[in-house]
Amino acid sequence: EYPSSMQRMYEWTPDESVPELFTSPAALRSLHPDMPDLALPPWTPTPEDFVRWHRSMLESDEVSRALHHWIDLAFGYKLVGAAAVEAKNVPPAPRPR
Repeated sequence: EYPSSMQRMYEWTPDESVPELFTSPAALRSLHPDMPDLALPPWTPTPEDFVRWHRSMLESDEVSRALHHWIDLAFGYKLVGAAAVEAKNVPPAPRPR
């Protein structure tokens, strides 16, 4: 199933965004005539508005203040070991067969 809205896409993959969502309104438009464009949140009625809003959030003071935490989770010391477990940055244990 292809996500029909930004909300559904974030429910599936809440941690990451593809770079195009910060730079290209075309990423929000369907390439296929039989599939609708991605439904946008009400506060961003056009793909251009969404990209502008999304980029402003990325460049916000709030993100700047917290970016080092994400770097620690994605690339740093919270990637493995006790720090990863404490930060809940580990996959769930596999189910026994």
